[in-house]
Amino acid sequence: MEFEKVVQNRHSVRMFTDQPVERDVIKEIVSLAQRSPSWVNSQPWQVYCASGDTLQEIRDTYQKNDQDGKKINPDLAVMSRNDWAALPQGNMKQWGHEIVHHFTDFDEAHSTMTNASDTLNNAPVILFITIPTASPDWSIFDAGAFAQTLLLAATNKGLGSIVTYNSVRFPDDLHRIMNVPEDQRFMAGVSIGYPAAQKINDFRSDREPLDKLLHFS
Repeated sequence: MEFEKVVQNRHSVRMFTDQPVERDVIKEIVSLAQRSPSWVNSQPWQVYCASGDTLQEIRDTYQKNDQDGKKINPDLAVMSRNDWAALPQGNMKQWGHEIVHHFTDFDEAHSTMTNASDTLNNAPVILFITIPTASPDWSIFDAGAFAQTLLLAATNKGLGSIVTYNSVRFPDDLHRIMNVPEDQRFMAGVSIGYPAAQKINDFRSDREPLDKLLHFS
């Protein structure tokens, strides 16, 4: 696929089919993502692939945590949307309006998005990206570059994808279930799979006009 087409076709898929993703395909897209740049070639990332029974255990554990009111404890700090700067806060609010308009009804939009979140998007595979605890902030930037390359590689293979915070809300459970060393920090989960034919996957978010973000001096 041509590069520009890959970039334009990539979007957040919020519900997947049950069709499995072959291990060789996973290896191929992760191998391509390894070409991502990193600070002084540190290549700090690790990828922990959850599927099948392992992923179902994560899904069940998270649902029980929510039912029990367990406090979230992500490795990257979160912030109330009200505390964000004006520009991203405005974009988030507009995004919410666009989703409601897409579904035409707030209750339908809220129910659909909540179900997608609670089921971890019914993803057949989640690739959890980690970096060592003993890492500078630049390693977080590197993990982001790695994730973006991973998303584009998945798109090029005809797969849908979405980066989720929801999948890394309970890192202590992820360490236990996937036997991840305690010196690793969970940056995000990248869900991949084949998009389900559902309305939620037809949504495309807008982007800011170029003249609002590109500044020449």
